[in-house]
Amino acid sequence: MARSTEQSMQGVSSTDMKHNDRLGATAAEKLARFACDLRLDRVPQDIPPLAAAILKDAAGCALFGARFPWAQAVAEHLRDLGGRPQVPIEGFRGLALPLPQAGLLLGTMCHAYELDSLRSPGAGVHPGATVALPALAHALADPSLTADRVIVAIIAGCEIMYRIGAATMHSPETRGFHAPGLTGAFGAATVSAVLTGMNADQLARAFGIAGSLGGGLLAFAKAGDGGMVKRLHLGRAAEAGMTAAALSRRGFEGPLAVLEGRFGLLDAYCEHSDPSLLTRDLGEKWEIRQTCFKRYAAHITVHGPAEALRETVGQHGLKPRDIAGISLEMSDKVLSHHNIPQPDDIMSAQYSVPFMTAAALHVDLDDPRSVTEELLHDPHIRKCSETIDICGNGEKKGWSFKLKLALQDGNIIERSGHGFSGADIKEAAPDWLDSKFELMTADIPEKHVWEEKLIDISSSIDTARSP
Repeated sequence: MARSTEQSMQGVSSTDMKHNDRLGATAAEKLARFACDLRLDRVPQDIPPLAAAILKDAAGCALFGARFPWAQAVAEHLRDLGGRPQVPIEGFRGLALPLPQAGLLLGTMCHAYELDSLRSPGAGVHPGATVALPALAHALADPSLTADRVIVAIIAGCEIMYRIGAATMHSPETRGFHAPGLTGAFGAATVSAVLTGMNADQLARAFGIAGSLGGGLLAFAKAGDGGMVKRLHLGRAAEAGMTAAALSRRGFEGPLAVLEGRFGLLDAYCEHSDPSLLTRDLGEKWEIRQTCFKRYAAHITVHGPAEALRETVGQHGLKPRDIAGISLEMSDKVLSHHNIPQPDDIMSAQYSVPFMTAAALHVDLDDPRSVTEELLHDPHIRKCSETIDICGNGEKKGWSFKLKLALQDGNIIERSGHGFSGADIKEAAPDWLDSKFELMTADIPEKHVWEEKLIDISSSIDTARSP
């Protein structure tokens, strides 16, 4: 009995011990073993800088996001709760939070204005909010964590979360679930496990717990109000994963078949899924290379047509009055989720393809400060949005588009594409990412603690890879 009690206090239950001889039998166990065994010298040399870029971009998004009322409301709620402060939160003077609560606020801040990174092709994952910032929280709470451990944790979290997202085939959203709220809990759990020295048994159990803690509904996309809740989904996912890891360390158990099993994530939430994608080519194909960074403070489906419209207008010297009509051909998912011609709040506006495409004619979308509540009341934008004709292009999902401009002089200009410049992480040059960070943080006077940590992590990558 004493031995069992000792094992439980260490976070390894008797049930875990029974599964030691079949580790790898489920996808959760295979993924957990991969994450816990990962070392920096086992990854290709281009991968660590990608992890550092995701972290810096996420920090910039969060610092920019701190200004918005939804982030401030979460911060005040957590300030009232109290608790042992561990993580200093830039953007809120004197605020420091316990780890899981820091994840809640940081994830909300990062996703606060539709600027944070994701995967291309889309898989319902946002690594900045639910992987990189939980890693930063741990690094700020525990100064003994080395840069290489933080980078490894981010890589592991992305590999696992991206695979889970890919296996869902992005189909939870057809049922009304906001996918990043589901997948993000697994990414955050991975980061917490790696950075607190958990073993594979414990992480597999943490996945089992995370599957019951993530969530989020897309009701805001149809209700016309309450869009603030979308920002919260990523914070809740980060908090859920960090909580799942903390509970697992204390012996709490979750089902090992949480991903592919009956009533598991793929079965319960997905219209379609491919369980083989959970572990296929694990450690050989690096999913983190699928990361892309946003250019505009808008949903990713807006980026292609908005960029094409801005480029076309610039090339031809057009003014809004020169355009008689705009039509778009896009995927079924855009038609069902993002065709919101007359949004009632700023979140719905950012989620709307026709509205933000119309906005691209009137404001500089490169500057996120141009996307304000005032756009909602601009009669020119609202009229243009209302008249944009959107029809299907035969694809169920994806970012492909065909833009057609009918000009007042009778001419027609067409543009088509499959995304936007920067959609491929290899196109997101460090100089552009640095410029985006500086733009997002230009009016933030206090960011010293975070910046020092970011500089330390980025500058230590090469050193950390040395034998």
